Amino acid sequence: MNSLLVVLLLALIGLIGARLTFARRPVPLGPRIAVATGLPFLFLGFLLGPHLLRVLAAATIEDLTPLLALGLGWIGVLFGLQLDREALRQFPVRYLVITWLQATVAFIIVLLVGQLLADAWSPVEVRGIVLAVAATACVSTPAAIALVSNTYQSRGRVTRLLFYAGSLDAAVGIVALGLTQAAHHTPLSGQGVAMSFLEWLAVTVLLGSFFGLLFLSLTRIWPRAEELMLLLIGLVLFAAGTAFFLELSPLLVCMIAGIVIGNLSTMRRRVYAALSNWEKPIYVMLLVLAGALLRFPSWWVVPLAAAYLAARILAKWVGGLTAAPLRPADLELPRSFGLALIPQGGISLAMAISFFLIYVPEGPEVGIALDMFLAVVVIAVGVSDLIGPFLVKNVLERANEIDRSLARATAAGGA
Repeated sequence: MNSLLVVLLLALIGLIGARLTFARRPVPLGPRIAVATGLPFLFLGFLLGPHLLRVLAAATIEDLTPLLALGLGWIGVLFGLQLDREALRQFPVRYLVITWLQATVAFIIVLLVGQLLADAWSPVEVRGIVLAVAATACVSTPAAIALVSNTYQSRGRVTRLLFYAGSLDAAVGIVALGLTQAAHHTPLSGQGVAMSFLEWLAVTVLLGSFFGLLFLSLTRIWPRAEELMLLLIGLVLFAAGTAFFLELSPLLVCMIAGIVIGNLSTMRRRVYAALSNWEKPIYVMLLVLAGALLRFPSWWVVPLAAAYLAARILAKWVGGLTAAPLRPADLELPRSFGLALIPQGGISLAMAISFFLIYVPEGPEVGIALDMFLAVVVIAVGVSDLIGPFLVKNVLERANEIDRSLARATAAGGA
């Protein structure tokens, strides 16, 4: 199919999917979770992909690299805007320490488990892939927390801390993935440009800072709404496209640009609102493309996905236990606090897609491992997002922020 028609089809799916998925309707919690995880769009992408209908064939997906770059960059800038020092000051510093400590502990545990499995299973060097797996595993999402909070009217301090942690712990994963892509870098586009890890890391930081400052320069004269949107599309495409060309992390480059804009621009709220308006359609399109990219080269995908899920549950639980002593003295946290951060959401998928598209495998066996990496992460994210709301509900019940009688009545009423 013509690439332009495919883009239009994806845009239509994104707009319709965002409206249906995130519409506020009285739908029972079970079906609402299944739809909110995005599983239908993953299946749709797999159906449209090269295995079945071939609407999204491999060559077509390659032609859609600018669209993928736009989506990944959009997510990166939007996340970076949340790291606004004025917004962060509204919460105790301990909250940020708890958030990033539990994510770091989760990263380390999954990395150790992953390396043990790789040493036992893989005959080739896959350290870069294992690092990417651990980076995706430490990320949470506030979407499941919002789903449970809205359903059961939970508004306590533990709920707010979970919102905070689920919104910001992706910074650890994005940075870890960016470091991984800087460390496992091939010579630039076959031109023999070989630089050290620190040099590629410096390039990443400088690129993000440059694009953030470029936006500040271009918006010194207050732009109208349509001009601002064009500037944002151009900025994200240029920043993420440059990162793709240099085989660096578009998420990290664009996150840094978002941090610069969020902390230095007087238009930060307008920028955040403009990006947020299109976040959901872009997320749906990424889900469809993730489904199209899926390959299952071996039955080992299933046990590896189960191992990833089990390691991540253990890691988040231990991460929560490790960070809990840093809580404010008057805040009681359940021992299972970390389990409420099991849902992963779209940023984990964006990270997996970014690494899959940019990492250059050395040999066919590493290429197979890369295919398995994407399949494992997609399966595990889907399962995590399905079970996550029930874990969140359990933690909030233990924190006495959900009335158990209300929860039973809601479940009995199919709310």
